[in-house]
Amino acid sequence: MKIIVFANQKGGTGKTTTVVNVGDALSRMGKKVLIADLDPQGHAAVSLNLDTEPCVANWLMYPIFNANPITPEIMNQWIRPTRRENLYLLPGNQMTAKTQRLLTIEEKPINYIKDQLSAIRRLGFDYLLFDTPPSTGGLQEMASWAADLAVIVSSLDYLSADGVSGFVDMLKVLQTEKQWHGKLAGVLPTFYDEQTRTTREQMANLQTAFPDQVFTPIHRATLLREASAEGLTIFEKDLKSRSAFEYGDLARRLSKLE
Repeated sequence: MKIIVFANQKGGTGKTTTVVNVGDALSRMGKKVLIADLDPQGHAAVSLNLDTEPCVANWLMYPIFNANPITPEIMNQWIRPTRRENLYLLPGNQMTAKTQRLLTIEEKPINYIKDQLSAIRRLGFDYLLFDTPPSTGGLQEMASWAADLAVIVSSLDYLSADGVSGFVDMLKVLQTEKQWHGKLAGVLPTFYDEQTRTTREQMANLQTAFPDQVFTPIHRATLLREASAEGLTIFEKDLKSRSAFEYGDLARRLSKLE
């Protein structure tokens, strides 16, 4: 099972839209995909037209209150089919924020999430995609440490650049101090509009800072907003759209990374 974390320490970068559409793209390639939404806003469920309960908090809090290990049968009680072949979801909701506070109080180590993955692995998933909250430490840090690959989702504005820098610094700490064995897959620019100077400048800055690690950008598109509002992926909204091509290409590139 390949584990990919999608992150930025700033919100509003199109991260959830990216996770949902990459997940659907991989599932259309015949891969069994689980999205775990660690963001208390629970937007992954909204984007897939699903309820937010049961949620990822059930999974993360279970070991604190139960001596017995999580079995695949227990795990299946919390994982939600999305009514899309091969695509499943562990939703986030407000309980996720309480879970993060509890894990902090309990002083759970950096490997806590990784240690809870055995039941998920036994369910035969090819991919686990983490959607993470725009914050430092906590669940974002634990999910990153559990991941094989990290994708930084960055809208092309000045504030998002700070979030990119902060997340990269965190990955460096995980590598040097916590023996993280994953790697940065790359930076995904979003809300790309080649007509604006800010977009062009920020794109150039990313390419300078991350040579050979900047994915093809995702263009700003009304279709993406409409699809999320309607509880659809971009492939369901318009399979032949530029956005569908861009997210399909991203999924194919990620599938080739080790």
